[in-house]
Amino acid sequence: MPLATVDDVAARIGRPVAADETTRVSAFLLDVTGLVEDYCGRDMDRRSGQNITLYPEGGCLLPIPLRYQTFLTVSAVHQDGQAVTDYTFNGRALTRDAGWGESAVTITASWGYEVAPASLRAVACSEVIRWLALSPGVESERVGEVEVTFAGASSAQTLSTATRTTLRPYRRRGAGSITLRKEGPALDLRGPVVL
Repeated sequence: MPLATVDDVAARIGRPVAADETTRVSAFLLDVTGLVEDYCGRDMDRRSGQNITLYPEGGCLLPIPLRYQTFLTVSAVHQDGQAVTDYTFNGRALTRDAGWGESAVTITASWGYEVAPASLRAVACSEVIRWLALSPGVESERVGEVEVTFAGASSAQTLSTATRTTLRPYRRRGAGSITLRKEGPALDLRGPVVL
């Protein structure tokens, strides 16, 4: 299910979407949803009762990939064809005191937004409206000093810079950065000292 509906787009353009545009708008909404999910590294659309196969590397902790962590609920866990019930789930990982071994673990789970947040709906609609405004094969247009940039037909179906900025809070967070310090005397970065 896309992040927004044809009616959401119609409300933002201030007119009903014409019957001949409905198929195109619906396809754009699906495309934008896929691009947003790929850019953010997580599934936004609600998936219910689906199986995820995870491959533990020994130890007691079995992390769940970030892609599935949006409102994740786990309904069943199986390993080697047997139901596993002696685990705890903290929203990001399954923990088992007995350890997970190294054979595949299948979890049955549901994840994603039941209803897309307003900001995601707005992003999806704005991208679709932008795509509808571009002629096929045109990447960008400019009015002052008339400028048109042509590109491949599908290149216009990308997320704009403004959309990428709006999506930052939803984006997968990496490991972050670490500070490296070299042993020895501290460097004085102010330059030579004149007395």
